[in-house]
Amino acid sequence: MKSILPKLILLCIIATTLMACGKDNDSNRFEMELIESKAEAPAKVRLFFKIDLGEDHLFESLEPADFEIYEDKLIISRSESLAEIQREEGEFLFSSILLLDLSGSVLNESELPSVKSAANSFINSVMPQESDETFGSKEMAVYWFDGEEDVHILVPFTTNRDSLTSGIDSINESISSDNSTNLNGAVVQGLSIMNSRLTEARLDPDISAAGSLVIFTDGTDQASRVSTRDAQNAVKNAGKDNAVFTIGLGDEIDEGILKYFGRDGFELAANSFDLNTSFLAVAQKVESESKSFYVLEYCTPKRSGEHTIELRALYEDMFGSFTTKFNADGFTGGCSID
Repeated sequence: MKSILPKLILLCIIATTLMACGKDNDSNRFEMELIESKAEAPAKVRLFFKIDLGEDHLFESLEPADFEIYEDKLIISRSESLAEIQREEGEFLFSSILLLDLSGSVLNESELPSVKSAANSFINSVMPQESDETFGSKEMAVYWFDGEEDVHILVPFTTNRDSLTSGIDSINESISSDNSTNLNGAVVQGLSIMNSRLTEARLDPDISAAGSLVIFTDGTDQASRVSTRDAQNAVKNAGKDNAVFTIGLGDEIDEGILKYFGRDGFELAANSFDLNTSFLAVAQKVESESKSFYVLEYCTPKRSGEHTIELRALYEDMFGSFTTKFNADGFTGGCSID
């Protein structure tokens, strides 16, 4: 009887090699997540998705040639399917909320002028001017909070940069009469407001929307209206289409809590002189976030039944993909991509 030991050794070598390859592939993957999928007559499929290339590639974007579309595991021709990556204004709206702590510790100290200056620098960095080709693709609202139950609106969602900075300039020491800080409640409400805004924007079938919430505070929650756990859960459950950033000022903050709330980025300003730098650092992250979303539209050749789509992307030596399904019942010819 022949020994089976050599065969076992060979199988172990093969298995070890495959496992090692699998680890290499995992390390070379970037995050690519589907946010929304639509299929509509006559035969258009629309995919709204996000790509995260990692900290080393914050401001890099993929080109249309970097993508491959597979239907039912077979690659389809991008020219025959009229596939296009849409990144133009009118196709994508990026909404931001700047949520400022205007409780007593900010208003009663010499910090307020620095906070206002830093907030305006943030707005000027994030929001395009009317002459920019991206004007209309970004909007922002400014809210503030103190110890009261509800956050307060300062400037509603607008694409106008001057309206936002004028709102910031209008802040004075008498804006709040509650010296406490409802930080946890502000986190929960800020995320809720953003979610409602994105839902509203998506009522237009031709619009894909994502957003960011930027929270500034110089302290911890004192009002105890909402538990820290509830605020953490709100951040944890927020979708990838809603980034959350935090900015903390001084040594009275809870850095661990603010890092958790700032799921997508946290900046610490040791004093009011550092505020401008911290706000501009977050502005860069918001700008990078706004460029991480893509819309793919293509005309499928399928005319009935349920089908699988896999979208693959390559960037340098990294790879990303996701898979979803669509139903082609009733699809016909005549599809076009505007």
